[in-house]
Amino acid sequence: MWGTALVLLLVGGARAEDQLHVEIHGSGGRGYQIAVQRFIVSEGAEEFVEPFYRELANALEFSSVFKVVDPEAFLEPQKTQDFGAPIIPCDNWHAIGADALVEGRLERVRGRLRARFRIWDVLRCRQQGQREYLEDVPEALSLLARRLADEIVERFSGRRGASATQIAFVSDVSGNKEIYVMEADGSNRRRVTDNGSVNLFPSWSPDGSQLVYTSLRGGGFDVWTLNRGQGQSKRLLREPHQKYRGVWAPQDGRIALTMHRDENTDLFTVRKSGRGLRRLTTARSIENAPSWAPDGRRIAFVSDRTGSPQIYIKQLKSGEERRLTYRGSYNASPAWSPNGDWIAFAAQTGSNFDIYLIEPESGYTTPLVVHPRSDEGPAWSPDGRKVVFSSSRRGRKELYQIDLDGRNLRRVTGDFGNCSNPAWSPWID
Repeated sequence: MWGTALVLLLVGGARAEDQLHVEIHGSGGRGYQIAVQRFIVSEGAEEFVEPFYRELANALEFSSVFKVVDPEAFLEPQKTQDFGAPIIPCDNWHAIGADALVEGRLERVRGRLRARFRIWDVLRCRQQGQREYLEDVPEALSLLARRLADEIVERFSGRRGASATQIAFVSDVSGNKEIYVMEADGSNRRRVTDNGSVNLFPSWSPDGSQLVYTSLRGGGFDVWTLNRGQGQSKRLLREPHQKYRGVWAPQDGRIALTMHRDENTDLFTVRKSGRGLRRLTTARSIENAPSWAPDGRRIAFVSDRTGSPQIYIKQLKSGEERRLTYRGSYNASPAWSPNGDWIAFAAQTGSNFDIYLIEPESGYTTPLVVHPRSDEGPAWSPDGRKVVFSSSRRGRKELYQIDLDGRNLRRVTGDFGNCSNPAWSPWID
């Protein structure tokens, strides 16, 4: 029986009828208006001007920090004229509503593309910074534009953007549940496992070089690691027990996971080498779905020790555990935000799930995504501005993203089978 119960808890298969009631609080605000001039080019780079502009503009829009001004509204040229000029006509840019201006230069250097840019605070008429990037072309043209956009976001807002990051997820588009990776905006999807089995719950290492995931390959659920850019997976532990949901710690290379051992299902941690196994919980109940706090000192997890799945927090040093959620009969899939202020989770409302946010200290709870169909499995972007989740609102399970303020809902995996278990990568340099 434990196996059936645990799998139901892992995939959200059990249902109950109690409603979760919380007060709805909205938040608002607008992004900055940014004017982006097409970059001036050196000989041999002309073909990259338009695709680079489109990628850069899209990445800036993706950030939710900026709204790109239509170039047709410019009072100044649409293309950078004098990249080295010490001053710009700020009044003309301010007149069209721009808060910021990006200008730059593209150069082809020994088969590679170099992008140099400057960003201006138009209101104060002062330069916010300049930088250059160098990437292979045409393969990395999009990556070059997205990295540049993320730095522009950081220069203007103080927090780096996330358009150059990636999302790992599960899809059955091939007929089996395999792990895939795509860019943060949903483009460039590619399969990273191909074992013909059931593969679930990917999680990124802190430097983005590895994935840990759960697989049924070999006849039983186990946790495997996969190096980025390599197709060979490695079993994390040789323990002869079923293991699930490995999750990387934010700093030191430990991995938290769920394992059924000694007729009990508990949380453990282990070093990425597979050594140093440590048991964290001993309650006679099912504990699973660990999520590390950003400081690596606490873990949020799900336990049914009181009769229904609820979210708890464990202090790793003292061993203290406390219950976090009290409203609703089924709360699952906790995901700690990068700054530690929130835990996103899936809460059952009626017969479906919605995405809620809860403050880990006060317990204050507010809805993020509410829909008549189920929304589950939240994961945070590394800048903490967005949450990606799985939704069945169109019938099949697809991945969506939403901003932390509840705006800019967008679908990112149309026509790609059933998609679930998203995991947003850290910044990958």
